[in-house]
Amino acid sequence: MKIEIHVQDIRQTVEVKDSAQALSMMKTEAAARAPFLLRGIIKSLGDLQFAAEVVKRANAAEGRDDPIPKSAQEFLDWAVARDYATILEP
Repeated sequence: MKIEIHVQDIRQTVEVKDSAQALSMMKTEAAARAPFLLRGIIKSLGDLQFAAEVVKRANAAEGRDDPIPKSAQEFLDWAVARDYATILEP
C-alpha cells in the first residue's frame, strides 16, 4: 500500500504493508517531529492510543465530533476522509 501523508508542512509518501504499519509509521514520524518533552509521551502511547489522541485533538481544533477509531483501519479511513492522507495504491 502506498500512502501520501499531508498534514501541516508534512508531505511524505510511504509504502506500508497494511493500515497497522501505516499507523505505527505515523506515530513514529510524529514523535520524531515533536518537541523533546512531547516525544516521550508520544512514544509511550500504544498505536491506538496515539490514534485516539490525534482524533480527539483534531476534533477539538476543528469543532468536530468524529468517533475515536477502534482499529488502525478506522484511523486510516478517518485520515483519508479528513484529507490528512491519500491512498495512492491499495
